[in-house]
Amino acid sequence: MAKGKKRREKVLITGGLGFIFSHVTEHLVKSGYDVAVIDNCSTGSHAEIVDGSFKFYKEDFAEKGAWKRVVELKPDYLIHAAGITDVDYSIKHPEETFINNVMCNLNAFEAARKLKNIKKLVYVSTDEVYGECEHRKHEGEIIFPRNPYSCTRAIGSLMRYAFDNTYKEIFDKTAETRKCNIFGPRQDTRKIMPQIIASLKGTHSIPLQNKGEGYREYLYVKNIPPLTELVMKKGWRTYNITNGEGFTVKELIAKTESLTGKKVKTHPSTRPGHDSAYRMDNTRIVTELGWKPLYSFEEGLREYLELEGIPVVE
Repeated sequence: MAKGKKRREKVLITGGLGFIFSHVTEHLVKSGYDVAVIDNCSTGSHAEIVDGSFKFYKEDFAEKGAWKRVVELKPDYLIHAAGITDVDYSIKHPEETFINNVMCNLNAFEAARKLKNIKKLVYVSTDEVYGECEHRKHEGEIIFPRNPYSCTRAIGSLMRYAFDNTYKEIFDKTAETRKCNIFGPRQDTRKIMPQIIASLKGTHSIPLQNKGEGYREYLYVKNIPPLTELVMKKGWRTYNITNGEGFTVKELIAKTESLTGKKVKTHPSTRPGHDSAYRMDNTRIVTELGWKPLYSFEEGLREYLELEGIPVVE
């Protein structure tokens, strides 16, 4: 290193080519970090962003001993987002989901413990760990996951608490984010917003579960990169990630139809393990870390529609 030149902080992201964290990878590179990504390039990965601006390792983080790569790279920060994230897939393949996701979690926490001098491990989780939400859940409430995917994320939360409490090397050096429904460019086509986009573009009909009454909170993906950096630098516990803007699927479709002047085709459908509502309180991240979203739901939706070539008429 040249004399007087400040060393760039190193960030390693597991699952850094996925829908959400490919955006985080690009943001951190542009922000001047020395970024490395471990991703097995399975369904939903975006290898097209691999352009030499960051180190990339095509590896399965669920393999036994995968933590050794992290220790070799000696990152200052580890963001752990790798794992099977599709709820429907987890319902059809629970054994694979549990083995994969729990091993990914174990490798992340074991890596942080072995590194000793790590500044922060950020564990990426989901609002689904709370289960059915009749009211806005805060971070201190009991988690009660109701499908295989969310259960593996809840296990990760417990593993984080256990490692943080047991090993002095990472005591108070971990943080966790529990995201609401994220939407935007690069999202898996099986998710609700890309399906709405597909319907607006052609003849695709959307499977409407629970008569479209399922309630979720939605946040535009471009809010996530700076938010993740904020938690990475200043966070030290669990944070709900939501702007509090929630809708039923029927309301989501109606909003999109209103903005575009087009109709969305639907048909009735059912799914086991389907929770009717997720709601979270975001007071902690707003008051403690000073987070403010860059995009409201409607601002994000308008940009997303325009990026997909769908004119906004309202």
